[in-house]
Amino acid sequence: MRQLSLRLRSIFLAIVLLALFAPFTVVILDEAYTDSLTQAKMSELRLMNLGLLSAFELDGDLPYMPEILYEEQLNLPGSGYLGVIVFRDEVIWQSASALEYTFAPPEIDVAVGNELFLDSHIPKFEEDSEFFVYAFTAEFASSRDFEPVRFYIFNNKALFEAERNTFLDTTWQWIFTLCIALLFFIIIGISLVLLPVRKLIDEISQASSGHKRQLESRYPVEFDSLKQSINGLLQTEAAQRERYKNSLGDLAHSLKTPLAVASGTSDLPTEVNEALQQIDRIIKRQLKRASAGKSGWQQAIYILPILHKLADAMDKVYQDKALTIEFELDEDTQFKGDETDFMELCGNLLDNACKAATNRIIVSASKRAGWLTIKVEDDGPGIPDDKKVLLLERGTRLDTYTEGHGIGMALAADLVSIYEGRMLIEDSSLGGARIVIQFPNHE
Repeated sequence: MRQLSLRLRSIFLAIVLLALFAPFTVVILDEAYTDSLTQAKMSELRLMNLGLLSAFELDGDLPYMPEILYEEQLNLPGSGYLGVIVFRDEVIWQSASALEYTFAPPEIDVAVGNELFLDSHIPKFEEDSEFFVYAFTAEFASSRDFEPVRFYIFNNKALFEAERNTFLDTTWQWIFTLCIALLFFIIIGISLVLLPVRKLIDEISQASSGHKRQLESRYPVEFDSLKQSINGLLQTEAAQRERYKNSLGDLAHSLKTPLAVASGTSDLPTEVNEALQQIDRIIKRQLKRASAGKSGWQQAIYILPILHKLADAMDKVYQDKALTIEFELDEDTQFKGDETDFMELCGNLLDNACKAATNRIIVSASKRAGWLTIKVEDDGPGIPDDKKVLLLERGTRLDTYTEGHGIGMALAADLVSIYEGRMLIEDSSLGGARIVIQFPNHE
């Protein structure tokens, strides 16, 4: 299963955190706002209650309240504010705003000199609504003695809840907008944070494709160790490859001298001399095959200058044939591999084409779908179908060919195989053979 990228993981985590943050924030703001409104409501009802207390008079046993009160809400029916006064367990007065109700003494007992505020109360006079209640008990002189008088202010919570719901709706809208804005800036921030990662990936890709030998860009300190490790890997790989080539060169030199001495002996039988020559060819091919090959970190090379050099060399070798070698490829076409391998490969193909051609050779190259395709075609007699199969047969060894054409094609096939490519032999529109070689990983 494919793993999510760091960018998608970070964005997903941000969305989850914002999804948790939004309702939590709304709950906190709602609690704070509700507490603030409740405290304000308590202060408002306390002032109203004090207004009742200051307006109330008790003349003996006769209570007195003015018809019009200073608090306008208590004068207006339907205002949601109700005032009630209880003396000797009887309702002796109710505000003009409460005339539509029939009151029994509220079952809310408060000691003399104390106050009580309830933020949720369902009174008997309207059992389908919740009310705020503020109660205060004071003593007044009567015909008997000082007696308690209870003052009540009721306020319907409908307006309070409507205001709270409006606040919640507005808060949700703002929080949602804020979360969208935060997510946008978080995505930008994640992109900025991951820029060095993308830069490192691109530079590693360039090193892998052969465009760079070392990571040279500057990175955050967290990437210093990684950069040094990769550069060390590149240096070690290049050094090992160079030592490998040098060792093979020394081996080839050591083998050539005894073979040359043995071959130079004049009294050797013809069969022995041919066997020594065959051994020499086998050693050459196998050493070439062992030293060739792609590295995990190859430098890309431009192939057109190399092809021009090879063509110049072929012109000198086959000067008597006056061949025309044409090129059909872009100047920036590159091969990801060893330059010596490429020269050996194309040199063999061009040499074979020059041997077979009558007048004209065409070399073309193109890139498509990550593959580099090189074609070498001539106007010679071509290659019979049975020979095509033989030349491309897997496992065909050097000793099945004769010196010259067979060796070149065999070595070319080996090199193409080492680079995980493929080789085809087709009929050319020029009348001769077309050798097609294709290499992967050339985006």
